[in-house]
Order: sequence, then C-alpha cells, then structure tokens
Amino acid sequence: MELSADGKQASCPYCGHIMLIETKSYGQKEYERRMARARAEEDIKELQRDRQRRHRRKGWLIALCVVAGILLINLLIPGSPMRELVFPQSADPFTELRVTFSGMSGEGRVDLQFSNRGEEYADAARFEVKPETDLQNGDTVTVKAIAPVGWRFEPSEKQFTVEGLTEWVLTPDQLDGDNLAAIHANTERLIREDWEEILSSPLATEMSCTPYRTFLFVSDEKTGYEYNVLYDSYEVRVTREDGSVLTSYEACRYTDLKLPADGVLTADYGDLQGFQFGYNYGFASTHSFSGWTDAAEMEADLRHVRDGYHLVE
Repeated sequence: MELSADGKQASCPYCGHIMLIETKSYGQKEYERRMARARAEEDIKELQRDRQRRHRRKGWLIALCVVAGILLINLLIPGSPMRELVFPQSADPFTELRVTFSGMSGEGRVDLQFSNRGEEYADAARFEVKPETDLQNGDTVTVKAIAPVGWRFEPSEKQFTVEGLTEWVLTPDQLDGDNLAAIHANTERLIREDWEEILSSPLATEMSCTPYRTFLFVSDEKTGYEYNVLYDSYEVRVTREDGSVLTSYEACRYTDLKLPADGVLTADYGDLQGFQFGYNYGFASTHSFSGWTDAAEMEADLRHVRDGYHLVE
C-alpha cells in the first residue's frame, strides 16, 4: 500500500484499491457511540410520550363526545334546564307591569303593580328601580327587568316620567279656574254669614262682595305645623239705611293647600280672620263684623301675622 502525501489514504499499486486512513482516537469513537445511544434512548422516550398523549387525547375525546351526547339529549327534551338555557322564552316584561307613583312631590315613591301574577317573571324582586324614592313630578325613573333562567326580556329596561304626585301649592299661579272659584265661593259664603244679622235688620239694605287679593304664605321649613297658609280677602260694600255706603275688607284663612293628581284642590278650611271684633260703623252696638275698614291696614296685619313663613308675591 502506498500512502498519499497528506497521509489520509492508501492505495494498492496492484489492484488500485484506495482505503481511507482512520485518524480519530479511541476516545472520540467512544464519545460518538455514547451520544448516538443517548439520542436513540431519547427518541424512544419521545415516542413513548407521544403514545401517552395520543391515549389521553383519545380519552378526552370520548368524554367530550359523551357529554355532548348528554347535552344534545337534554336540548331535545321539552322543559329541560339545558333547553331553557339555550332556547329561552321571549317576553316583554312591561306588558303585565304597571308603574305608578304616590306621595307628595319631592317625597314620592314608585309602586309596581302586576296584572298577571301567573307568569314566572312577574315578581317585584326581579325589577330594579332607580331612583325609587324622593321623587318629584317630572323626574325620570328607570325600571330594569332581570330575566330568570328560561326567559329573555325584550326590552330589558324602560324609562318612565314621574307624574300624578300630589303637589303643595307654592305659588298663587297654581290656584286658578275651578279651584280658585271654590275658594272664593266658600269665602263669600262665610262673609254673608258674618253679615247676616245686619243684613236681615233694617239697618242695611244691600251688600256686594268682590275678591280683593289672595295672600299666600309658605313655611320656611317643611316640618312646619302648617306648610302653607292662604288668606282670601274680599272687599265688602254695605249700603246703610240712610243711603251711605260702608266699605270693609274681610279675609278667610285656608291651610295646607294641596293639588292631587286629579287637580282638585284640597285644603283645611278655616274661618274669617279679623282683628277688629266688636267694632261697629254706623250700626247698632249689637251688630258688628270681623273685618277691616282700610285695605292697607288689612294688608299690613296679614303680612305680619305669620312667624316662620314668607309671603309669596
């Protein structure tokens, strides 16, 4: 055999066979052999892990198929919880619901009333109301319906405008039409009763009553004994037997005037108010009336008769 110049191969001069010359040491060969064995063992372990993973996946797939089958069966059973959850019944919860308001404006509250309690969702506990108290006319209230299992609400919430609450009379403008006419009618009735004894005697021949002015006082605190006080004053003209005319002024006192939802005024009706009881003007001493002979004097007396109240002009 003849070696090449670089010593990496040898050739036979007779047959021409060429042989590579091994240059690696025994240690290198042993290292490579061990590495190959380690790689082979790792490959075997990875194959085993793959096999275990496939077994687990197969088990999970079987379990999922079983669960899916059970769910599918439940979906096909009418009235089952699963069917109700996936296919809930649709309903408008506000069809059977009536929202009303009660109380005084500023202190009102919401009341929920149901026309059909047979429905499962017709339960006040399934409705949220915001705000629920301290309401006044014109406020907006939101009612939210919470659907139970098996139901889907459309719509789920609705807004309502607060109305129908009883209101305190706080301005003279709130008294008009029939309400003001009722006050005047009562005042005039009391005035005629006050003058009845004089008018039935020969001391007077006729009398006329004309509305003069209303004086509305409102308490500075809502906790007042009377929240508002109204004085309905009249000008009274009485003709004496000698033809002379006496002009006087009388006022009737009303308290706690309120306007409920129907708009018909409610109030505590008082009596005629006067600060000159026992006076008589051109009549016999046995006859008198409870009024004033001067309008300015009446106004001055009425303006200062209420402590803790302010006059609404």
